[in-house]
Amino acid sequence: MDINKSEIKENPESIKTAAECESAEAEKGGGDAEYITEKEAYTLKELFKRNLQSYKEKEPSVSDQEWLAKMFHREIPDITEEEAQTDSEEIVEAIHTFDENLTSVNKASEQGVSKESWLADRIQDASVGMAVQEYGARLQALDDVLYTKNMELRDALTVTADGHVRVNQNPNLDGLLAEQMVAKTTELSGFARGQNIRVDVLNSHAANSVDVRAWNLDTGRYQNYQLKFGKDAKATIALIEGGDYANQRIIVPSEQLSEVQEYFKSKGSQKTITDHIEIAGAKGKSFTKSDLKQLQETAQEEGVLPELDYSHYQTRDLAMSIGKNAGVMALQAAAVSTGLNVAAKLMRGESVDSDELVEIAITTGADTSLKTVTAGTLQVAIRKGIIRFIPKATPAGVIANIACVGIENVKILMKIASGEISPTKGLDQMGRVTVSMTCGLWGMVKGAALGASLAALIPVVGIPIAVVTGFVGGMVGYFCGSKVGEKIYSAGKKVASVAKNVGKAAVNTLKKVGSKVASGVKSLGRLVFG
Repeated sequence: MDINKSEIKENPESIKTAAECESAEAEKGGGDAEYITEKEAYTLKELFKRNLQSYKEKEPSVSDQEWLAKMFHREIPDITEEEAQTDSEEIVEAIHTFDENLTSVNKASEQGVSKESWLADRIQDASVGMAVQEYGARLQALDDVLYTKNMELRDALTVTADGHVRVNQNPNLDGLLAEQMVAKTTELSGFARGQNIRVDVLNSHAANSVDVRAWNLDTGRYQNYQLKFGKDAKATIALIEGGDYANQRIIVPSEQLSEVQEYFKSKGSQKTITDHIEIAGAKGKSFTKSDLKQLQETAQEEGVLPELDYSHYQTRDLAMSIGKNAGVMALQAAAVSTGLNVAAKLMRGESVDSDELVEIAITTGADTSLKTVTAGTLQVAIRKGIIRFIPKATPAGVIANIACVGIENVKILMKIASGEISPTKGLDQMGRVTVSMTCGLWGMVKGAALGASLAALIPVVGIPIAVVTGFVGGMVGYFCGSKVGEKIYSAGKKVASVAKNVGKAAVNTLKKVGSKVASGVKSLGRLVFG
């Protein structure tokens, strides 16, 4: 089918998603969502074609940033000089950062380091000097579990009687709080790390009874804990010696830990003395006696209830959470073949000669020029409303990352089409591409106003990125020649088929962990009411 301007109606019927995407969207109630129309796709292709020719004709002395700024002035009449300079600088910098990240994650993968762990390390490195609160606040995906935990703590500390909320005035409330805080911060750690755990506060008052039980729900094994929070180390030691806590690990205030451990070691005791809960890789926070007394006093005297916030995560857990979610996003994005379908429909039947610049970029890896043209084209298309489902205010650096993902993914599809790698191996490499993008986006958010930057990113992630990168990759593939484009399209469908099943399993795992966390926090309600 040869598509030209005369054949595109003013109000074209939207090209619906591929079967995989339609199914996923139907589950969300979004099956009728419009992504990219034939008119938009055609206009974007022609714009890319024009910019590609312009780039090839530029003088070697003209830098990519200079070319982008001139192109923006040509294509976007109302753009200011400052906007053109800023956007072109952001694009060039974002492409450079993306390429550095991709090289790094590929090297790490060759050495046996998972892409999720690589991303966690990079995020931690990039976040040095940041307050934990600021760092954690970026993890929007964890908001739900924090909300759940805070509701539980509220229920644990208050009771509604005759319409009035009151706080337990028990003088030993700090001890009860200790049980809750060490348990719930462990569950937060488990959630962030994707571990299938549960930590129960047993609320038993029998002699020598277990205070907290931590479960590894994958193995069915558990560990019992006894909490002893005396006013000082001597008092805590006396509390421990006054009971029989066989098969229980003892948790003590963090500032007393060394002295208590040394005492029992000198006695030849085999007791395990610690200041936190640790199970299946999840690690809760430790607290001082003063920490808990302060929470008690604040609640009882000022009526301010303690809250679990982002500072209660271990920073490594926070970073791993981002990495795991990025990995799952990569799988789901690969399953969305909408953009690839649009590109194939647009280009099929059209005789396309191989473009040397595109072919070299796709086959040799020298692709900075192609990424620059693609990113600039997308930026113009979004600013002018040619692509309508991505907000015009989306930062240029974000657009550049989308372009980079599209180009890298088509390079991977070329390898699959040629038989160099399998679809499964290609899917893994696409995952590295996505975490490279995620790392770059994290850096941009870190350097910007938190609220504004997150607001700009949220509408773009997920299906919008998947659709645009799919279309970009499919379109660019056809610029290597019609036959090559068809092979890339076929390879993309194979990858989507694999990704659909793998991605679904990954999402189910995330849901499973999340639901276990939610179900494990219902034991707080009767704890501190007096």
